[in-house]
Amino acid sequence: KAAAAAQKKAEADRKAAAQKAEANRKAGSAIQVTTPAKKLRTVSEKKRDEKTELLKISIFVDTGKVLAIASLGVAASALVMTALAFIAS
Repeated sequence: KAAAAAQKKAEADRKAAAQKAEANRKAGSAIQVTTPAKKLRTVSEKKRDEKTELLKISIFVDTGKVLAIASLGVAASALVMTALAFIAS
């Protein structure tokens, strides 16, 4: 009995599919093949793809440190020059 019921169900399914295909053919619509969905991209991937600049460099300079290093250099060079002047004389 189960085999007969399975056959009847399969036949009914085929008949329904044939009727649906016939209806689509009469309506003139083409059967669309579904393509696999595209992989969802993250926000960072979208930004990376939309980026137009090649390179962006940000430099933060602490002016106090720069002034301290420059003044040390000037003082050291003055000290070296005076030492050379005493040696040469």
